[in-house]
Parts: sequence; structure tokens; C-alpha cells
Amino acid sequence: MHKLLFIYFLLLSSTSAVAQYYNTLPQGVRLFVNKYVQSQVSSSFNKSQSEAPYSYKIQTDIETLEKIDDEKLKKALALISPYQDAYNQISLGTHQIEANADVKVNAYALGYGITNKITAYVGIPVFDAKVNLDYTRVNNGTLDQVAATLQNKYGDDWAQTLGNIVENLYDIDAGVIQSGLVNGMGYEELGSWNGQGLGDTEIGIMYNFLNRPTYGFMLTVGTIAPTGYVDDPDIIQDIGFGDGQWDAFMEFGGGKKLNSYTILDSWLRYTYQFSSEKTLRIPYSSQTNISDRKGNFNEKLGNKLTYSLGATQIFSDWFSVQSSYLYNQTEKARYESEYKDANKYLAQNTESHSHNIKLMAQLSSVKLFQQEEFMIPAKFSFSYQQMISGKNTPKADILELEFRMFF
Repeated sequence: MHKLLFIYFLLLSSTSAVAQYYNTLPQGVRLFVNKYVQSQVSSSFNKSQSEAPYSYKIQTDIETLEKIDDEKLKKALALISPYQDAYNQISLGTHQIEANADVKVNAYALGYGITNKITAYVGIPVFDAKVNLDYTRVNNGTLDQVAATLQNKYGDDWAQTLGNIVENLYDIDAGVIQSGLVNGMGYEELGSWNGQGLGDTEIGIMYNFLNRPTYGFMLTVGTIAPTGYVDDPDIIQDIGFGDGQWDAFMEFGGGKKLNSYTILDSWLRYTYQFSSEKTLRIPYSSQTNISDRKGNFNEKLGNKLTYSLGATQIFSDWFSVQSSYLYNQTEKARYESEYKDANKYLAQNTESHSHNIKLMAQLSSVKLFQQEEFMIPAKFSFSYQQMISGKNTPKADILELEFRMFF
């Protein structure tokens, strides 16, 4: 299981004053946005694009055990190593830790109309997250088989003695796993995890370079600053609220008013993620990132591409409904360090994509304010976004409530 990471950079990407995507704020007008987001995650789309529970498998075969830097374990294995057939059978089973997360985000943004065509904005999400873990044993260990091989295949007294010892060892369970992770590998204790804090901050400039009565286009450029909490390599079950490096993005889009009641809009955003230095666990294999060693890596997370296509149906001056399709794609990450195998293991399955459908209902008093029929120009919207398919990504269905006020 990779650690869960939620990047809500789209929460604050639009400060449009009316339904059209490309409209910016009038000169001197300010905008305050508060968006509440809730998502529960218990599964992900894997590399074969099928949905699977969010889980972390710990395989304790002899190949894995040999790489654990624990003196007692090394001495125990050394006693059996002369009996190669029994030694190769050693496994303490396959153990699985399943996770589910409940994430709540309050995102806040401020926008300002520098001119009628240029709007500047800054936004930051505040996270409140909880992760629960459940332990199950997928496959039993092979200690009985090891004991039988020692007792039946080898004739010397020492093999018989070792067989009797192995036969009477306690089977590994959740408590042993916990002790091994904490005492042997230096991890924090497993269990529920709660975290609150800031996410990464987005700062942008929106330029409405073409505005016609029935269509228009806008360009947005900006940066995302690493102000959010980053995954701790000593905590298996935590969630990062940011990814620990600077990003730069460019977004281009436009809209077309088909008639008085229907508006189409579409936009494309490209995000470049700069590399950064990280301290990470050094994985022993491609099957698990569990490790008792840490090292310094240069991490270049994959660049992102996001595309949206939507249609808004206007029913009145104050009520509209929008349906949209959203596509997210992230390129494969790259890692550089002295640990060549670990570089490949960490980068494996980091490329991802997802297809999402979103439905939003919006109440607006902007036109009523302009007509002097309402005292405050504001908007309130409710939306639900469902991920319908994906690859190497958490299956995150998102509920959003948003309030916008112009002043």
C-alpha cells in the first residue's frame, strides 16, 4: 500500500464571478471562497485498473527476513542455515493491513480584480484526517514444515533439536508484527491516526484575454507552495496533506454560450512538479516498502495533466445545474540515490490516471444583487464527484459544499 495522498489543487482553481468559466472579477472587486470537502477512501484502482481494498501486504519469507537488520533474528537464522532445504522453507506468513480514511477539508481562498481582465488569487486547504487500520493474516507461516524437514530429512541430533524448538514456537500474530515494526524497524506504533493541518498553498493569476458576448478564453498561471504536512517515513498509516515540493502550473480554457440557458466550458491544466530531497525508507523489493533502513533520495514526482468538460443549464437568475467530466493523469515519478534497486522499486506504479463525473447545483444572488433585488452578491453550491475508473489511484468520491461572497 502506498501512503494515501490527496492533492486538492482544483479546489481553488476558479474565481469566476458568473457561470462562464472565462470571466474574471471586475476591477477592485474582491472574492472570498470557503469550500468544504469530505471524502471517505477504503479502496483504490490498482495497476490493472481494477478496484481493490487499500491494503499493505507484509511478506515474511526467508528472502525478506534475511534483509532485516536484527541481531537476534540473524542468530536464529544462522542456526538453521546449514540445513538448506529447511532454511529455504522458512516463512512467517503473509500479513495484510487494510486501511480506510475519512478526510475533511476546509479550503479558503481570496481573489482580487486587478483589472477587468486580470484576477489574482491565493488559496489554502486545511485538513482534518483520520485513518483506521485492520490487521488480517492472509497466509499462515511454514514453521511446521520447517520443523518436519529438520526432523525427518536430517539425521543428526542438532537437526532434531532445532526441529523440536521450531515446532514449539508461537505463530506470528498482530502483536508480533507490531513489535517487529516498532522495535526491529523503528516505525511508530500501528493503529488509528489523526492529523490536522494546512495543505499546499496555491497562488495564481487569471487573464481573460478574449471576451465576446457568447464566448471567451482565459489563461491562468501560478505556483503551489509546499506548506502542507508531508508523509513521515516512520509512520505507515499517516496521510500527507502536501507533497513536499514546489509546483508550477498553466491552465487554459474557454466557454461558449449556446443560448440563454446553456453554457459549455472546457479547460486543461498542466502542472510541473519540481524535484526535492526526501528522506525515505529503502525498500528491499518491489512487493513492499517496509524496511528498517532510511536513505536520502532526490524525488521527482510525475507531472500532472487535468482536463475538464462541462455543461451548465441555467433555470433562473438564481439557480443553475452543472454536469462535468474530469480527467486526471500523473506521470511516473523518478528517484535518484545511491540505492539503485530502491530507485526502481519506489518509482514502480507511480503513474496514475482517473476518470470522474461531477454534478453540481448552484444558488446565486449575483444577478439579483445587480438588479438591486438582493443585498449581498454571493453563491452557494453543492456537488458530488464520483470516480468511475482509474489506475494506481485511491478511489475518492468527493462531496463538496461551497460558499462565495463578492465585496
